Formats: sequence, structure tokens, C-alpha cells
Amino acid sequence: MSTETEPLFNAGKEIGDYLIGELVYKGASTSTWEATQISVQREVLICSLDQQHIGDDDTRASFIADVKIKAAVDHPLVASVLEAVNEGPFCYFAYEKVKGRDLGDLHDNGETISPHHAARIIHNISGAYEHMELGNIATLNLSPHDIFVDQDFHCRISNLAVSGPPHDSCLKKDKELLGHLLQDMIAPNEPGSTRTSSLLGSMAYLNNAQPMSWHQIHELSGEIQRQLTKPGESGQIKSSTMRIDSTTIRYLRISPLIGKILILVFALLAIIGLSFYLSSLKPKVEKRDLADMVNIPTGKYPGPYGFHIKVRGFWIDAHEVTIQEYAAFIKAIASLPEDMQNVYQHEDQPADKTSHVPDDWQALYTAAKEGKMWNKHSMEIYHPVVGIDWWDAYAYAEWKGRSLPSYDDWYAACSASSDPSQLKGSGYLAVDKTEQTTIGLHGMAGNVSEWMREPTLDPADPSAPPRYMITGASYLRPKYGARAREWVDSRSLRRPDIGFRTCNNSRQ
Repeated sequence: MSTETEPLFNAGKEIGDYLIGELVYKGASTSTWEATQISVQREVLICSLDQQHIGDDDTRASFIADVKIKAAVDHPLVASVLEAVNEGPFCYFAYEKVKGRDLGDLHDNGETISPHHAARIIHNISGAYEHMELGNIATLNLSPHDIFVDQDFHCRISNLAVSGPPHDSCLKKDKELLGHLLQDMIAPNEPGSTRTSSLLGSMAYLNNAQPMSWHQIHELSGEIQRQLTKPGESGQIKSSTMRIDSTTIRYLRISPLIGKILILVFALLAIIGLSFYLSSLKPKVEKRDLADMVNIPTGKYPGPYGFHIKVRGFWIDAHEVTIQEYAAFIKAIASLPEDMQNVYQHEDQPADKTSHVPDDWQALYTAAKEGKMWNKHSMEIYHPVVGIDWWDAYAYAEWKGRSLPSYDDWYAACSASSDPSQLKGSGYLAVDKTEQTTIGLHGMAGNVSEWMREPTLDPADPSAPPRYMITGASYLRPKYGARAREWVDSRSLRRPDIGFRTCNNSRQ
């Protein structure tokens, strides 16, 4: 067969960082494939513009415009775009393969769900669509096969965002579909079935002619969820006032002279307190833009053991993850329903670990926001986050649609155009105030040590099994700089000098 007619995509073929699997969907001008992202060994989906349309400039431009809109959707319940490629004959994007059972298949199999679970699904989907509605993002029509639930009915949806203005008719059909679908599936005669069915009827336009907004649906479904989750907790409302008996009144009858003295004392205390407060204020930390990610091209780079290492091209954070960036992750997790707050955690995370909040987080974050001292360090929100374990770092990277770097990737990035042995580490500083390699990577030899993605063998103890690593020196352990590495026995290790950075196959 001529190479000119050989398909660009085929099962078993390797395209970039992806091993192509089976074809799952054939559209008018696109094909969707199962695939494995090789560098991190995770299942993804690839949507490619078909070969016969590659040369059509209008079709290609429309495809890329849609991809850009999908990539701009930043909501934890909507599948993320991981990478987009538009080079030569290749025009495709890789996106997250949402885990869970297809709600359309459950419906077709005649399965029922409780009113509580139905309310949860409505709340999740309406929250995602309200987010897109506020961002003026248009979407394709939702189908039952775009909704995925796990065994507890945690719900996520496919990324259906497209370029162009939103259409009211599309939004109306989505609500109508969801109302009819769940109305068919909801179990009758269970607590909350009447309330939930009423909401579903309104969404399906059975009870009213006026469409409900996604915001209204989100609020109502959330209220139903709360009622079904915590029944009977509405106790008697206590008065906010307090009765004062005659004895108290008697002691409040103070002479005019004593009253004047008390006024003077309180005024003096107020002046002293205000002076102390003003003297303790520090100027607010000036907002500034930090460098984003640095590209490491495919090639061979000096390795840590005297020979070169070969790596595929990738992008790596220019600096360690900051307190400000990690705070956004904590906020995003907290905004999810309680039973969905484990959506980004590793499947092997210990059962007794129930939070990704770092050690001493309140004190650390408060000091960073207010420019005050923490552990004898003058803080900014741009300092690297510390007190996190491997599970926390993994979950943050998943939330960003990225991964932790492997040791080979990390060291190759460090040695690209720089000699790691010549990098001089820093104390605990804002990430843009530390030492820098010639290609713009900060903090590789100091600031904080960093978690690596996978276990590796310790050459000093080759008989021991592979263990997880933290790499690079820290302000508490400055010896060896960028060449410092430490094997640890537990991924649950937390220290005030351990942080992390992320990497990716594209600048996403």
C-alpha cells in the first residue's frame, strides 16, 4: 500500500505520546479513538480530523476553534482537554476519558436510582452547565451517553463545548432530556421521590411552560440533596437575645463619675490597640505574573549517573507549585459535594487520608496572604507550598490535567543547557526569587525538595525494591543542590521543606 494512502490513525499505531487503540466513534469529519498516554500510562480519548478533511482550511479552522473552547472550560465535573496538535497532516486533540458507568446504558438496562442519587446527578450537571452559561460557552446537545456515574452516583460529563454563541433551544433540550431521562429511572415511593419528580417535571416542561435556569435547577436540586442527606436536623430556633434579670440590672446602675472614668479607660485602650495594629501591618504583597511552563524537547540529556538519558518532549513547570496555586485547588475541592471530594485522589490512597489540606495550612496560608512570618520566614503567596505528601501532589496534578515528573524528566529538564552541579540553592523564598537555569527553571537546587511521580531503584542499595523519591535540595537540607535525592519509605511523608511541580505533554 502506498504511504500516501496509509491512515494516519490506526489501532496499535504510536502518535506522539499516545498509543492508539480502538475506534469508538465516527463523525461527519472526525474520528474518536481510545488511546493510552504512554508517559503516564493513563487511558485517554483522541479526537482527530479525518484525513480527507485535513486540507480543507475552513473545516480545520472550525475544528481548532472548537478545541480552544473545550480547553477553556475549567470545571472539575467536565472532561479536560489534555493536549492539542495542529501540525502538518496531524490535527487532533487528546482529552480525558471520564470514568464511570454510562447513564444512557443504565437507563436502557432498566436500572432505577434513588431520589437522592437523582438529585445529586441534577445538582452536578446543572452546576457544570451554570458555569458554562456564565462563561457564555456554547455546547452541543447533551446525550444520555455523555453522563457518567460511579457506584455512588458521583457524576461527570463529556466536554461538549463548541465555538459560537449559545443557543437557547439547545439548552432547553438538555434540560428536557435530563428531566425525562431521570423521571424514567427514579424509584417511586421512596423518601424525596415527590420533590425530585416535581423538579424533573419542571425541567421536562411537564409542570410549567417557562424554562427554569440552570442556576434555579442547581439551587433546587442542592436543597433536595441536603434534605435527603440530613433529614430531621432542623431543630428549634433559639432566640438571639438574652433575658436580663433584676440582679443584673442592679449591677448595671453605675454612677456618672465611674461611667466617665470607664469611657476614658476604654478610649485609651482603643488608641493603644489601634497603634499596635497599625505598627503590625505589613504592606500587601504586590501581585505579579510568574513564569508558566518550560519546554524540554525530545532528545538526550546528561543524566545523574554519568551517562545520557533520552526523554520524549514535554513541558515542566518553571517553578514549584505556590501557596496561591495550591489554595485554588483546596477551594475547588471544597466546592464539590462532600461525597465527590475524592474525585482526583489516587486509587491507592490510604482510607484514613480524607483531606488534601497541608500541615499547618491555616497558619501558612494566612501568613502568606498577609505578608507575615511563618516559621521565622517572611512569607508571600508566591512561596512554594509545603507540608504536602505524595498523595496531595498527585491529586493537584490530576486536577490540573497534568502529572508529577519522573526523575529522568526532572533531571533532564535541570541539565538542559545547565550543569546541575553548578546551581546554587536558595533559602525558603518566593519561587521567582530563587536560582534559575539558563532555560528559565527556578528552584531546582534549593527552596524545597520535590516529589517524583514513580518509584525508582536506589543505586546505593540495589537489592532494595524501588521506592518513591524526593529530588533537589531544600532550605533545610541544602547539601548537593540539584543533585540531591532521597528515597522515602512512605508516600505519606510530610515535611516543611517538601513541595512539588508538575509536567505535561503540552502547555496546558
